[in-house]
Amino acid sequence: MKSQGRPAVYIYDRVSGRRAELPLPYGGNCTVRPEPNPQLEAATVRLGFSSPVHLESVVEYDMSSMSQRKSWASTPLHINSSEYIVRRLKVPCGGVDVPMTLIHHESTELSKAPSTLVRVYGSYGVSLEPEFRLEDVPLLIRGWVIALAHVRGGGELGREWYAAGKGANKINSITDYLSCTRFLLDKGWSSPSNLAATGTSAGGLVVGAALNMNPEYFRAAALHVPFVDPLSAMLNPDLPLTGVEISEWGNPLASVEAYAAIRDYAPYDNVRKASTDHPAPSILITAGGLDQRVSVWQPAKWVARLRSAGGYSQRVSSGGSSSPKLLLYSQMNAGHFHADASESGASFDAGGDSSGGDFISAQALRNAFLINETSSSHR
Repeated sequence: MKSQGRPAVYIYDRVSGRRAELPLPYGGNCTVRPEPNPQLEAATVRLGFSSPVHLESVVEYDMSSMSQRKSWASTPLHINSSEYIVRRLKVPCGGVDVPMTLIHHESTELSKAPSTLVRVYGSYGVSLEPEFRLEDVPLLIRGWVIALAHVRGGGELGREWYAAGKGANKINSITDYLSCTRFLLDKGWSSPSNLAATGTSAGGLVVGAALNMNPEYFRAAALHVPFVDPLSAMLNPDLPLTGVEISEWGNPLASVEAYAAIRDYAPYDNVRKASTDHPAPSILITAGGLDQRVSVWQPAKWVARLRSAGGYSQRVSSGGSSSPKLLLYSQMNAGHFHADASESGASFDAGGDSSGGDFISAQALRNAFLINETSSSHR
C-alpha cells in the first residue's frame, strides 16, 4: 500500500490484532514487490526492493522482531549507490502539494543549475515509481539531476489523486507538471537552457501540452510514442482502444463538454506559432508503425504541424545546440512496448525488463540528444 505517496508494508498479527509498519530501505524512496513465500506458516517474509540508484534486491524479514535477517543483492552497478541522493519534495500547485522525487550525485551542486531531466506520466492511476532505470545512469554520472513529477492522474496519493487528473480534470496533470518545472527554475536548481522533459505514451501528452503552454521553460524534450492527438483518437470509434479509453479521457462524440475539455489541452490542437522571444525547445519523438495504442500517425502529424507553425525548419541544422531541432524516429516494425512487435524486443519506455540491442540503441539516442542539446554539455 501507499502512505503519503511512498510504499508502506504493514505486518498484521492475527492473534493479537497488532499492526506494525515494516521499516523500508533507502528512506522509503523505492519500489516494493512481494517475493515468493511458499511456506504459509513461516515467521519470515521476503520482499523485493529497488530504487533509482539500486538494482533489485531481495530482503527477508522476521515478522516477529520486524528485523532484517538476510538479503540478496543483484549484480553491483558501476556506480557507488551511497554517493547518490534520492529525496522527495512537495511542490505547491493550485491548493495541493505535488510530490516530486529528485535523484542526483552528492557532488552535484543544485545552486549551479545543472542539467535536469523531468519525467512524468500521470494517467490511468499508474504511479511513477522511484525505480531503477538503466537509461538514467549515463546522465547521473555526468552530473544530471533526474526529477520525477508525481502529478495528479497518477496513483501516488490514492484514488482521489487519480480522479483529479482524468477526464475533465486532465488539465491538472499538465499544470502540476509545469509547477514542478517552475519550482526547479525558481529555486535556481536548473535553468531554461539546461531543463529537459520526457514522457512516454500518456506521459508524452502531458509533456506535449506543457511545451505548448510554456515552451520557454525547456531546452529539450524526448517523447516516446506520445499520445499527442487525443481528440482525433477519441473521435474515431474504429480504433482498437477508443471504447475502453472513454472512462479515462471522456467521450467527445457524446459530450460537448468532453470535446471542449480535450480540445483545450490536446498537444496537436494547441501548437502555437513560434515566438521570437523564446526559441522553441529541441524535441526528439519516437513512434512505432505497429503501435495499436498510439498510432504512428499521431506523432507524425504533430511533427508536421510543429514544422509548419512551431518554429522548426524542414531541415535539421548541423550547427551547434543553439538551433532548435525536431527529430522523428519511426520504427515501422515496432509496437507500443517493443522495438520489434514480432519478436521479444526492447521497450521504448525502458521501464520493463529489456536487455536487447534495440533498447540500448534507443536509449543511447535519447541520451546523446539530451546531452547535446543542453548548454552545460558545451561548457
